[in-house]
This record gives sequence, C-alpha cells and structure tokens, in this order.
Amino acid sequence: MKRLRLTLLFSLMLLCGINLNSQEWEFFIDSYSEYPYERSFTDAIELQDGSIVVNTTFVLPIEGHSGVPHPGLVKLSADGDELVRTNYFRPSYCSISYNQILENEDGELFTLMTYSPDHERLSDNYFKNFDNPPANAILGLYKLDDELNIIESYEHYIPIDTTESVSNDPLISIMPNENCGRLYLFTSFIDNNGDIVGSFFKCPTFHSHNQAENDSMFFFKMNFEGEIIQMKGIECLSGHGDYWRHRGHSMLETDSHYILYQVLGYNSYNFSFRPSGEALYFDKDLNLIDRKAINQPGFPASTCSALNYISVVRSRHNTVYLASETRSVINPYSYLYNDTRLYEIDDNLDNTTDLLPIVNYINRGTSYSQEEQPLNNAIVLKEDNTLIYAQNWNFGDGYGDSWVVIEHLNEKFETISEIYYTSGEDGNFILANSIVLTKEEELLLVGTGDALNKDKSWCFVTKFPASAFVNIEEAHANNLHLAVAYPNPGGDVMNIRTGLRNAVLSVYDIQGRKIHEQEITDDVTSVDASKWQSGTYIWKLGMRNEELGMKEVESGKWVK
Repeated sequence: MKRLRLTLLFSLMLLCGINLNSQEWEFFIDSYSEYPYERSFTDAIELQDGSIVVNTTFVLPIEGHSGVPHPGLVKLSADGDELVRTNYFRPSYCSISYNQILENEDGELFTLMTYSPDHERLSDNYFKNFDNPPANAILGLYKLDDELNIIESYEHYIPIDTTESVSNDPLISIMPNENCGRLYLFTSFIDNNGDIVGSFFKCPTFHSHNQAENDSMFFFKMNFEGEIIQMKGIECLSGHGDYWRHRGHSMLETDSHYILYQVLGYNSYNFSFRPSGEALYFDKDLNLIDRKAINQPGFPASTCSALNYISVVRSRHNTVYLASETRSVINPYSYLYNDTRLYEIDDNLDNTTDLLPIVNYINRGTSYSQEEQPLNNAIVLKEDNTLIYAQNWNFGDGYGDSWVVIEHLNEKFETISEIYYTSGEDGNFILANSIVLTKEEELLLVGTGDALNKDKSWCFVTKFPASAFVNIEEAHANNLHLAVAYPNPGGDVMNIRTGLRNAVLSVYDIQGRKIHEQEITDDVTSVDASKWQSGTYIWKLGMRNEELGMKEVESGKWVK
C-alpha cells in the first residue's frame, strides 16, 4: 500500500527552525516505591475541567498465590501534577476486573466496579472471609468528589450461580470455598441518551482446578442514579473471563443498535467457517438481534487466528475501525509471534451474509518478534477524520527492548507520520495500555515500563501536543523518535525502522570511523552486520539539503 510521508514538511521545519511551545508532560509512579503494591496504569479520561483521571489498579502479592487487581484511581491536573491518589479496598472481596471511569454531562465523576467474593486466597482480604464468605458479587456505581472519595454508592448484588462442575474434584472437601464464581466487568460507555451501557461475564473461578467456560454474558443499561434500566443475559461459551476483563473499548452505539465486538476463539456457532471474531447486535432494549462473523484476510485457509485485545471506534461514514492483535502473517502457525492489525469493517446489519465485509486493513509486525496491541484502546479518531493508531513492538520471545509505535493515518490507512516512544532510558520494556485524545486533540499515552535489568518498574501517563506528530523538533522535544534500531542487542542483522524517506543511514564504530552508509527507501532497512566485530555502534540518519548539506535528524546506539 502506498504510504504518504511528510518528508518535505519535515525538511522545511528543520530549515526554518520551527519549534512550537510544548504543553507535553510525563507523570510517573515508581512501582517499587509503593511496595508491596504492584500498580498498573490501564486507561484514563480527560474531565470537563481539563484534569485527568487515571485508572490505576493494583495488587497485593501473597506468596504462593496469584495476585488479582483491586480498583484505584489517580487524579492529575491539566499540567500533569498529581492531585490525589485513592485505593478502593472491599473487605472479603477482590475486584478481578478493571473499574471503568465515567463523567456525566453535568461534570460529575463516577467509577463503575464489580466486586467478587475472594475465595481463592488471592489477596489479604481472603483471610477475612474463609469461615463465612459472601454469597453474592457486587455490581456498583460510585459517585466521587474532587478528592476521589466515594460520596454516593449504588450497589446491585448478583448471585454467583455458575454451572461449574466440581463433583470429581478431590480438593472440594478440603477447600470448598475455592470453587466460586466471579463477575468480570469488561466494557462500558455513555450512550446518546446519557445512560451507562455495559457488560460483564458471570463465570467460574479463574484459578479453579475445575476451570470451565464462561457461564453467561450480561448486558445492562444504568442511569447515573444507579438504577438498572435494562439487564439481559445470553449464554456464551467463549473461554474464561480473562479474555475480556481488561477490555474497555469494545462496544459502541449506532443510530439503531449497540454492537459488541469480541474474540471468537472458542465458540461453535453455526457459521459455515471458523471465524476469528464476531459482532453481536443488540437493540436499544438490549435484546440480542443478530451476530455477524469477522474473518481475517491474508492467512492460509487452514489458519485461524483469534482477534485479541480488540478496541473499536465508529467512523463518520457508518463503518467501524477495529484494532486487534493477531498471529504473524509470516509465521501464522506459531504462537510465539504476533502482528497487529487495523481494520475498517462494514458492519451494516443489512449485509446478507454472516461474514462482515473488510473494507480495508493494514498489518504491522515482523517475522521474528512479538507485537502486542494495547489492552484497552489502540485507536482514536480526530476531527479531521484522520486516525491515531498505537502498537507495542519488538517483544521477541520475552520481555526485551521494546517501544510504542504511534502512527498518524488518513482515512485510507495511508501513513501521514510515524513516531516511536520509549519511557525512561533506552533499553527498557515498554507497554502502552491505552491512548486517549483530549478535547484539544493532544494525545495521552497510558502504560507501564520495566528496566531490563529489573532494578526499576514504573507506570506512566505521557501527554503529547498535536504538533509532535508533524514536527521533527517537536517530536524530539517530547521524547519521540523518528527511527529505531532493532533487535538491540542484535546479531548479524541490524534493522532500522523509520517513516522518513530520502534519508541516509550512516553507521560508526566506537572510535568514530564510518563503517557503513546506505539510502533509506523502505519502512524497514536491513543492514548486514555479519562481518562487524562485537561491540557498540552509533547509527545516524541524515537528510540532504542543497544549501545546508546533510542534516542529522536521528541517531542511536546499537550493540552487536
């Protein structure tokens, strides 16, 4: 596919020395400083007053048992200063899923949470309920003040009546409380009438020895007084709730329907093929009307790759943009390598077949690394109908030197610009969980980072001005790069990934001697490093100009 570039614009900005005043900032929480909490930034919203509330779930690790998230929030000023931080413990319960952050039209802040009875010794709360555990889970809407304190609570108690079979488990007589169901809240949004529409799974215990499929999926409509207007359930055997419990942007509204987009890796519906995902159509009373399948082009016919980490946004011409993670196109039969994809799908319910037409798509990834989609949200739509699309790149066979690719795309998925972000120093594992577009079309990047030497771990929210996506100097000022070298450390091949064109790559040894030079013509340029000695090398990208000669625009270190 042809890819548009802003090379000329970049060059003019360099020559003119344009450097707009940036409002960018970065907010960090050092995870180790809060020990024993293990915190994660998963999503955020910008409030009407310009402040930002970040979903910051946390776990308390208990030796010998898996940790599960408890809900928490952090509020930041418009300038990125921390205003308040709050954790929401619930005695005898654990949260399991991520809470949702909502602001109504009056500027009032709410959080939507589910609490499940903690019967698995997964947190400190377990030891409070072993002898007399609660029987019901809680679906709750909580109104918050400016300090994130709960000032009003609206709670609904949900029986955990799963169909999990435990009769053959020899441990049932020893630890009867271990076999208990849960609620997984996984998506919510405010519809056009100002009501909350959301969904949760009622499912067996995630870590049970008798792990079964999900029991039921429930959809509800709730007003901001906490009243449930509608609640409908459907049977859905689609794997355990861990596939959905961290997803927050997988359902949307059309003029006539609500549509949920989801993975379809374990279903056996009566499709004539094995699809990768599906769209569930509901009327405005939450009655299931129809379902359509989503299949992925570009794979061998015998390959089925589930659409993981789905996030969606409605286009302005009655289609949907769907971002997802899938298997590598080059290594489709391996679970070790993933690509990321962006689709435009015609999800009109009047389509005559069960298979939704793919209008357009792009694939991102390499044959030797693992790319991941942000858990919560990877795609936002700007007012000019262009898109911002984020991906996590270069995980390899495990956590390694990685970065976030942020692409600015036009409606045809042609690349306008492409930049790369790493948090902290180079050589860290970086994971973006969500991107958020502010009212001024600045971009919030929400995620976590870990040092490869394991001496630090942190969560971050980074704000980029809109100009960072079209201005080289502005991108550099905001810790964004226009090229990356990988894998790093590497072997006999050094790859340079960049969106720049008409650029020249130069490589120098540690003594400053130039050992290689070549033109950049593709997204990825591979350099034969088989004859280079082991050590550290400096690479530089320059752009030619008739008056100024070669102008360096990017550089970095690469280790063989």
